[in-house]
Amino acid sequence: MTTTSGSVLLVEDDDATRELFTHALQMAGWTVRSAGDGLSGLRMLDVFSPDVIVLDMRLPAASGLQVLDTLRDRTRKTPVIAISGYDDSLDAARAHDAVLAIIRKPFDTGELVRTVAKAKNYLPN
Repeated sequence: MTTTSGSVLLVEDDDATRELFTHALQMAGWTVRSAGDGLSGLRMLDVFSPDVIVLDMRLPAASGLQVLDTLRDRTRKTPVIAISGYDDSLDAARAHDAVLAIIRKPFDTGELVRTVAKAKNYLPN
């Protein structure tokens, strides 16, 4: 696995999935902070400026779409990778201009690590 450096905010409500993704990203050299719901993820962004955000689209407290809408209003544009096991959530994410990449669950953690690395190198217009 390629070792990278950078920071990721992972917003995922399923504890086991969040732990698995956090471990995979840390093993690849990423600094990871995580939140279990959309509101906690937004609060974390007040004190943490990640290189990439990995965002589940179906979250308690604030949905992935609500988080994306809030991110759109921020001055710093951080690449967002939307993840979900639900097609309707992924369709909504595709239509949002803040989303750089979409991954459908279930997926291999290697795919997540590769997509995060690509997202970090993305330079918005």
